[in-house]
Amino acid sequence: MRRIYKRFLVRDPLGRALSMQSERLTDDGEGSVQLTSERDAGWCSGCQRPVTELSELRGVCDWCHHRGCCVHCLSQCQVCSRRLCGQCRRGFAGPPALTVCAVCQHRLIERQVMQDQQTAFKQELARHRLFNQDQALRLNFERTNLMAELQAARLGLNRQSMLSRLAHGVRWTLAKVVQHGGRTLR
Repeated sequence: MRRIYKRFLVRDPLGRALSMQSERLTDDGEGSVQLTSERDAGWCSGCQRPVTELSELRGVCDWCHHRGCCVHCLSQCQVCSRRLCGQCRRGFAGPPALTVCAVCQHRLIERQVMQDQQTAFKQELARHRLFNQDQALRLNFERTNLMAELQAARLGLNRQSMLSRLAHGVRWTLAKVVQHGGRTLR
């Protein structure tokens, strides 16, 4: 009986065994040959999937520094391009949903708050500007009317006719009579 044993070992950059493939060829001497092949793979520390080739590894997560990233679980911060494993990946709610690291997420939230405050401030300024314009237009209208009345008085154009003065006097007298009558009835 004769046995031939071959072992192919793939190591990661740190020297640890990444995957091992072994082939066992057994010949019993009577013409019966048996080939047994086994494959043992290492696990990605980020997503726990089996990694068999060195080209599938992408390095250690730039955020937590203790999980590995493979082709399947690697994501990237859309702001600073850090490698992120499947556990450190965060999300930022926005028009396009972004995968961002914690530092960039904090900065983006601060930036959004600042932009909201600036927008509210600009809206308040615009509201005050409109209020001041409205006040200026009202005052200008009153000034124009007063100037027209003064000009008409200077030229003698605003004299009332005799009939309108007489009607005004009658109204005033009736108002006083009603007012004094109401007092005496109490």
